[in-house]
Amino acid sequence: MTRTEPTQTKGEQNPSERGEGSGHVLESSFRPRFPSVSFRECAVPRTACPLRSMLKVGFDIRPALFDYAGIGRYVREVGVALTQLEDGPYLEMFAPSWRGGRKVPEGLHPERHRQHRGWLPGRAMKWINHLPGMDAGRHPAKVDVFHWTDFTFPTVRSCATVMTMHDAAFAVDPTFHGWETSRLLDRVRRHMVQADVVLVPTAPTLHDAELLGLDPQQVHVVPHGVSPFFCPPEDKHAPRDYLLTVSTIEPRKNYPRILKALEQCWDRDLAPNWIILGRPGWEHEPFLERLERSRHRDRITWISHAESEDRLRELYQGALALIHPSLHEGFGLPVLEAMACGTPVVVGEGTSPAWVAGNAGMLVNTRDIDSIAEGIERIVAEDWWRKHAAAVLLRRSREFTWENTAQLTHRAYQKAVEHYG
Repeated sequence: MTRTEPTQTKGEQNPSERGEGSGHVLESSFRPRFPSVSFRECAVPRTACPLRSMLKVGFDIRPALFDYAGIGRYVREVGVALTQLEDGPYLEMFAPSWRGGRKVPEGLHPERHRQHRGWLPGRAMKWINHLPGMDAGRHPAKVDVFHWTDFTFPTVRSCATVMTMHDAAFAVDPTFHGWETSRLLDRVRRHMVQADVVLVPTAPTLHDAELLGLDPQQVHVVPHGVSPFFCPPEDKHAPRDYLLTVSTIEPRKNYPRILKALEQCWDRDLAPNWIILGRPGWEHEPFLERLERSRHRDRITWISHAESEDRLRELYQGALALIHPSLHEGFGLPVLEAMACGTPVVVGEGTSPAWVAGNAGMLVNTRDIDSIAEGIERIVAEDWWRKHAAAVLLRRSREFTWENTAQLTHRAYQKAVEHYG
């Protein structure tokens, strides 16, 4: 099996750390009367953009400061990669508050970015951003384009805008987000219309964007990447003796059906134990109650969070397979990370994770318990197929790099400025 040598992690902070609430600090187009709304610089030297010919991008770094998985990982990795591009943009990175602004991602090129943070808590700025006269485009940094990296949108009126739509689960099935669905759907649609360019991570997510009425010409497919840190174990003969699921515990992750499918397998002693790595999310209680009542409770281990990136990699490397038949995903970073660690995957047919896995994932019907059980049994029993799939998936994972994500994102910034101008 072809493998890469493990590299040192970039010194990321403990994934269990959490900051305060989300929001942005964006200065008004008029002089605010409240001194607490004005910006101050983070612990980064106050220097002008070294080359004014560089595209200047207002970059919402908030998700990277408060979330270490999913969207947070995307924002952190693409932000670092953008500053490392040879002919890339200059990032004016907006942090939400005095506490959040101190959690600067490591690896940022010191001469290709500047951090801005404000005096008010992030929760307060979430509302202040939308006061009359607020405009991120008229911040003294004078950016050419502003990148909305999450579903929290500061007001932008005077520069080009790029929006990342990570997924459209809220529109595909209202049960995925509950009472927040209609409010989120209205907000996303409003900003999709305003954005000059919309980024989506996969072709299936592009289809979701079209269902929301977005012009396909406005959309750029920009896949996420995976760090070289995620790699196969040095000992290729190390045991792989459990099944793994890495996902927040919420309805769209399909945990109840996975559990029922595994119980069928365990009744016939056709599957190893199951490890769940995932924090409690929206509507997690019913599943956790069901898990406690399972007749095979002793075969299930639940870990709410990995204490380090090393521990997360170890879990991927020791798994016989990643079980990820989610009902809906925008991308599915755990699938790509598992692939990079040489671990085969069970994914839902027609979903974004299946798109990521290419033709080497074990495809199942996500709403059919018997189909999920059959997929698990096959990937456990068919040793040759599993090892062959793992090798193909490992090679495919190398096509997904954060450098490529940054290059495509930079290209999208340029298109947005052209469209706005």
